[in-house]
Amino acid sequence: MACHRRLKLPLTDITRQSTNSFCRDDSEPLLQNSETPPRKRIKLEDNQPYQSRFNENKENDLISTALCWNKELYASLTSQHTLFRRELWGTAVGGSPMASTRWNASTRFFMKNFASSDKDIFKFLGDRGLVAPFACSFSHVAQDGKCLAVADEEGMVGLIDARYDNTIETERVRTEFRAHDNAVFDIMWSPDDRQMVTASGDQTARLWDVELQQCKAVFLAHTCSIKSVNYNSIDPNMWVTASRDGNIFIWDARTVGMQTPEGETLYKPVNSIRSAHSLDNPKKKTRKSCSLPHRSKPTSSVTGAQFLKHQQHLLASSGAIDGIIKFWDLRNHSNTKASLPVQISINGATAKRPHGISTLILDNSGTRLYANSTDNYIYQYDPINLGAPLTRFTSPTFRCSSFYIRMAISPDDRYIVSGSSDKCIYMWETDFPDENPIVLKAHENEVTSLSWSRDLELFASCSDDTSLRLWRVDKSNSNE
Repeated sequence: MACHRRLKLPLTDITRQSTNSFCRDDSEPLLQNSETPPRKRIKLEDNQPYQSRFNENKENDLISTALCWNKELYASLTSQHTLFRRELWGTAVGGSPMASTRWNASTRFFMKNFASSDKDIFKFLGDRGLVAPFACSFSHVAQDGKCLAVADEEGMVGLIDARYDNTIETERVRTEFRAHDNAVFDIMWSPDDRQMVTASGDQTARLWDVELQQCKAVFLAHTCSIKSVNYNSIDPNMWVTASRDGNIFIWDARTVGMQTPEGETLYKPVNSIRSAHSLDNPKKKTRKSCSLPHRSKPTSSVTGAQFLKHQQHLLASSGAIDGIIKFWDLRNHSNTKASLPVQISINGATAKRPHGISTLILDNSGTRLYANSTDNYIYQYDPINLGAPLTRFTSPTFRCSSFYIRMAISPDDRYIVSGSSDKCIYMWETDFPDENPIVLKAHENEVTSLSWSRDLELFASCSDDTSLRLWRVDKSNSNE
């Protein structure tokens, strides 16, 4: 009897077949004529430029020359290589983003190589001596994405060139300007890095021209400290602020502001969500109460607000007391209508009493939502179907005991880092939540704000010990 053996193809060949089917021209037949010689496959390496890949082999000189002058051929090979990488690393191509397949390979060895030396420490001098940095944020493109904006407790904003260590400040003066007369709790670059928005304890948010260090607009509506500010990635003219007054305001830079005698331009919000995380039932307004400013209880503080990426009009928010996340459809809200969420998360905390959420961030692909809770857990949610947490990250020594502790995510979405009250930084792989985190010990007090550069090998951390540290991959350790 004839025995039929099933042929097992390597993963790379299967991937190339699937990607080539997407890139194939409709006029190209699936099966080539037997008289037609098969096309020669070209192996692409990740760590080489395209021209050098083909010049290594003399037989491919003609192909290399064709690539230099034939833009269509170059674009075709580039797209095939991109699809090949997507197949390996699990970028969602369709369907539910949470169902995307990722290559289940740990890169824990990479996290272990992060280190910070004494030359990576930056201090901040205020009117009363050294002051603590409260917020930091890396640029998107300025200085190759390594221009770090740092805001402190006295309202100053400084720009640090993270391409160099602190010895560069002996050669040139650090760029600084006063943004507010009170502490700045959050800072965010615009997508083109020409502007930035600061959120302060003086109850205002301000839009700044980075090059001129001039205030272009003042956003005035909150009645308590503003804790969070975020841009809309789909529409960069809009951003959202969340405050201790319990309200969420949406702002649009295209609206017309009101000029003041001091020369400032005041803006009003274009949309609002009031008492977003209040535990009290809304009461009917009276004529007397309508004339008074709306103030929420301190327990109803909104700690984070984030635009979602799969739909332009959806907004996620987190509170300081209820421990839940809410989704809001901005088309259903205005400055006059009552606020009702379209989705509410199921509390996944194991504690008996509810805990607040200190940070709410969305990964760069928009497929995973993370919430840092004061019950010492980081919860991961599906930004499409909120529900209960999909997974959680923690450690026996991890402590999120204040609302100043924040987290950041790497540009490739493979790692999350969080500050902690035990003076350490905790790093997890997003695909391995059950593994113990990498713990970095460097600061002498609580670690608060963090920001990850678009360079995977660089992130920054702020601490109450009045220092900011840059963390870089130690090349000497990685080669061992």
